[in-house]
Amino acid sequence: MNNIKQIIKDKGIKQTYICKELGINESVLSLIINNKRKPSQSRLKSLAKLLNVSIKQMYPQVKVSRINYYEI
Repeated sequence: MNNIKQIIKDKGIKQTYICKELGINESVLSLIINNKRKPSQSRLKSLAKLLNVSIKQMYPQVKVSRINYYEI
């Protein structure tokens, strides 16, 4: 479970903007938002930076297994 959809809604950011900034298509973002695909570590960090939130805010259940590595 993630909070990405709610964060995007609360911040009023368009999904098309996020896709353009991350260099992904909308279907990939949709899969990530709907928990059907796990983002890569670099994409996870880029998305958090773009949304100006922590990874923990996007994925409350996240576990850090090593420094800067997140298990979703």
